[in-house]
Amino acid sequence: MTTLKDQITDVLKATMRAKEMSKLTVIRSLQAAIKQIEVDERKELDDAQVLAVIEKQIKQRKESVKAFAGAGRDDLASKEQAEIEILSQFLPEAMTEEELDSMIAQAIAAQQATSMKDMGKVMNSLRPLIAGRADPAQVSAKIKAQLA
Repeated sequence: MTTLKDQITDVLKATMRAKEMSKLTVIRSLQAAIKQIEVDERKELDDAQVLAVIEKQIKQRKESVKAFAGAGRDDLASKEQAEIEILSQFLPEAMTEEELDSMIAQAIAAQQATSMKDMGKVMNSLRPLIAGRADPAQVSAKIKAQLA
């Protein structure tokens, strides 16, 4: 079983052979971010932790897209959007709406959540299950809707 880091390295090598420079830059920055955390924390990251790094990179780029679009810089916004798509290839398959709704309902029942003050417990129980497969902001909104 290959790890997520191995997959990233394989894609990096293939990208270098294909001389796709824009994609190469994005993957190298991802590898650098992973390496930086490993050096800082003096440990090897597992797949879940690498996934968290990828999600953070995507989130940063989504914020940049909003900022650039708001400033009328569509050229930069589309560049960031392309980078999001490159990084997204490393995420697991996204959950369907039905899977997500079912998981949220199960978590609410398991946590015996009845009001908005229980939202943190529900969200924390779901976080490891949705990692890379669903947008936490979307999940949060769905939980709010069901608890309200």
